[in-house]
Amino acid sequence: MQPGQGSVPYTPQQPVMTGIPVTVGTGVPVGAQFIPTTNALIALILACGPFVIGGVCLSIPAVILATQALKITQSMPNHPDHGTARAAQIVGWINIALSILVAVGMMALIALEQGGYF
Repeated sequence: MQPGQGSVPYTPQQPVMTGIPVTVGTGVPVGAQFIPTTNALIALILACGPFVIGGVCLSIPAVILATQALKITQSMPNHPDHGTARAAQIVGWINIALSILVAVGMMALIALEQGGYF
């Protein structure tokens, strides 16, 4: 083909990169952050214990430990034990409420039996 006659064959163009190279952060923390330890896991184990063993004797210490752990975790944002401490507190209070309901129900049954209604 003569120059200037017909179409020019296609030649792919390579992209041209311009500008200043930029480094992207790799997630290295700016400063080391000290995260205090808590007893949240122990509180959760104590809170779940009454489901297996029964009783309120483990729930009360669980609620106390969970409350102390929540005070620590609320003072530091994104503390890894916050959810565990909150779960231990909720489960502990549920166990205390169930234990009270069972005790009231047992007293009602004993009172009805003593009254001669059965």
